[in-house]
Amino acid sequence: MIQTLIHTSEHDNSYMYNPQFRLSMLIHPEFKKAYEKSTNVNPYYLKKYTYLKNHGFFSKQKPINFGTIDESIVKNNITQTPQIVFETTDFCNLDCSYCSFGDFYEGFDVRNQKNINIDHAITLLKYIFECKHKSKKNKLYISFHGGEPLFNGNFIKQIVDIVNQLKSEKEMEIVYNMTTNATLLHKYIHFLVENKFQLLISLDGNESNHSYRFFRGNKENSFRKVIENIDMVQRDYPEYFAEYVNFNAVLHNRNSVKDIYEFIYSRYHKIPRIAELAPNDVVPDKEVLYQRMYHNKRRSEAEYLIEESNQLPHEELLLYTELANLLKYYSINYYISSITDLFPGEKKYVPSNTCLPFGKKVMLTRNNKLTLCEKVSCYKSSIGDVDENIKIDIPEITRQYNFYYEHVKEKCQHCYVNRFCGICLFLLKNNILDKLDMEEFFCEEFHDSDAFQNKLYRIISFLEKYPKDYSSVIENVIII
Repeated sequence: MIQTLIHTSEHDNSYMYNPQFRLSMLIHPEFKKAYEKSTNVNPYYLKKYTYLKNHGFFSKQKPINFGTIDESIVKNNITQTPQIVFETTDFCNLDCSYCSFGDFYEGFDVRNQKNINIDHAITLLKYIFECKHKSKKNKLYISFHGGEPLFNGNFIKQIVDIVNQLKSEKEMEIVYNMTTNATLLHKYIHFLVENKFQLLISLDGNESNHSYRFFRGNKENSFRKVIENIDMVQRDYPEYFAEYVNFNAVLHNRNSVKDIYEFIYSRYHKIPRIAELAPNDVVPDKEVLYQRMYHNKRRSEAEYLIEESNQLPHEELLLYTELANLLKYYSINYYISSITDLFPGEKKYVPSNTCLPFGKKVMLTRNNKLTLCEKVSCYKSSIGDVDENIKIDIPEITRQYNFYYEHVKEKCQHCYVNRFCGICLFLLKNNILDKLDMEEFFCEEFHDSDAFQNKLYRIISFLEKYPKDYSSVIENVIII
């Protein structure tokens, strides 16, 4: 069972962490000796340890009260969903070697150069807007994905026109965003700037780093066209570029965290997001090639942090994210943003961090399916269909989710990060949809006491080395 842990840091400092109270503290070596029942312990620290032990500080944690969801939660989420995502097209002019819809992977729906149906998209828009309450405080994100979404630029323009008509009735704020390979930016940049689109541009670093992203026809590296368009946006629309343009990179064997950071930051003064190659659904006969291209992000970050020259902000590093999650969900800072948890009564959780249906977003695919998000195959997470009407079976969605929760809650009960694990059941390698038997179900992010102590070791060592990041997390993540 889960209980208080004593752990160390890279600098041999000792800490105590109590998961029940979300309390972490630096401790004296003599206190650690008392905990370990060593001989010749300083009486003061032995008395301190005994006091805490007698008051339950080292008792096993009470079991988490894992609950379920009901139909009212799903209905409420529909009215409050903060984001609509459109898969504008499944066509892309690039043929990136590691694309999740490419030769490396299986399990996705067939790509056949199909565009989304505008009438069905409008049906979904009207449905969501009708569900929304009239309020100037409401904010709705409208997102466009692909393929390359700008290959269906006319659809995007039509959606913006429709949204402009609908939003006036609800008085809500609309935020548009798009993930793009940037090869077609020159054709639509005035429209994007005019409507303040938030752009996430895919760029893997310098020309050599970017060489897995080549054009579908002639197999040429897309780097020069991408840079030409990005430079144009920065030159012609500097204020827009500064506020609305960001970057995403894929880590592989032709780049590193250092390469990506230094190229993008030095050229555009932006800190990029960095993602590893997708680990799920790799075609068996591509496994060797996949492993050759795979580059571990944590290892690459460690190599970068060793260098004395690393002076860039850490916001997109894994360790910074882990620190932010620890402080937000596993420390007493948790109660700053979740003050209701201080009230009497037991709080209920649901197993895993799988997004509740419609809770964060809803995506309409070009095959008229409603799914949880762009990261999950529609076969794994379909929550409805759209044609002339919206077809959402709320009782079935509720039943399905509770069925999943029932089959994983016992495993989650013994995990040290069970209050916030960051894991989506639909993205597990050995995912719950395939293996519901508890004997077979395996979560690669399960944390027993050893794994959690290693996690604390990493995070606290990082914090000791970069103490200013604590203030950054508190000000920009905890208090917002």
